Amino acid sequence: VAVGAGLSDCMIIEVFSGTSRVTAELKRFGMINAFGTDHLRHKQAMAPVAVTDLTTDAGVSLLMQWLSNENVIGIFLAPPCGSASRARSIPLKRKHLGDPPAPKPLRSNEHPNGLPGLRFIDRLKISKANKLYFLTAKLIEWAVEHGCFFVVENPQFSLFWATTFWTEVAHLAMYSIFHSCQYGGLRKKKTMLAFNADEFLAVSAMCPGQSSRHKHARWGLNATNGFATADETAYPMGLARLIAVVFTRVLLRCGIHPLPD
Repeated sequence: VAVGAGLSDCMIIEVFSGTSRVTAELKRFGMINAFGTDHLRHKQAMAPVAVTDLTTDAGVSLLMQWLSNENVIGIFLAPPCGSASRARSIPLKRKHLGDPPAPKPLRSNEHPNGLPGLRFIDRLKISKANKLYFLTAKLIEWAVEHGCFFVVENPQFSLFWATTFWTEVAHLAMYSIFHSCQYGGLRKKKTMLAFNADEFLAVSAMCPGQSSRHKHARWGLNATNGFATADETAYPMGLARLIAVVFTRVLLRCGIHPLPD
C-alpha cells in the first residue's frame, strides 16, 4: 500500500466468504474495497461476493489476479470443513422416520487427506475439499512472501488442521482458540484461528459454562430437521465485528491512516 494510505485504500479479500459477514464489518470500519469470494452468492450474504469456483484453474487464476492488486494487505480464509468434521463420527439416533441418515466419516487421524475405499461421490467431495485445502496452504505461502496478513478459521478439532496441506505451512502461523458462544453464537463451538499478526491473539474468549444468563442450544438435529452444525457455519455478528476491529488495529499499528471520524 502506498505511503500515506488510509483504511479506505486497503483491500482485504475474504476467501470462502459464505455470508460475507467479515467483509460487511470490514466495510463498516472503513475498508470500502474489501470483498468476499465464493463459489456462489449466499442468499443471506451481507456484502459483495465475487463468484468464482476455486476448485478450477480458471477460478484460482482470477483470484491471483485480484491478489496482485498493490492495495491488498490481507486475506481471511475459512475453508469448508464439512468433509473434515469430526462430528461425522458421532452416532446420531434417528427419532423419526423422516430424519436424515447420519453422515459417514470421510477422514480420520490416520487418513486426514481422505479415507481409503470411499464411494465415488465421497471421493469427489474429498477431492474438491482437498483442492481448496491445497489452495489455502499456497495462499498462506503467498501472503508470507508478499508481506500480507492472513487469518485462517476452522473448528479446532477439524481434520483440516491435520491434512498434509496444512501441516506443511503450520509453522508459519500463530494460533488462538475461542468458543463462538462468547461472541453471540448459539452453541459452544470451539474454533481456532491461525494468523501472522499478534493482535489476533485477542480473539480468545472461552465459555465459563452455562448459567441462568448463558444457555447453549443443542447439537444434533435442529428444528427444521437439518444438522445443527450447519447452523454454526455463519459467524455470529459479534465475532465478525471483532475480526474487523482486530484487522483495523493491525493496520493502524502499521501506519495506515484512520478515517477522519
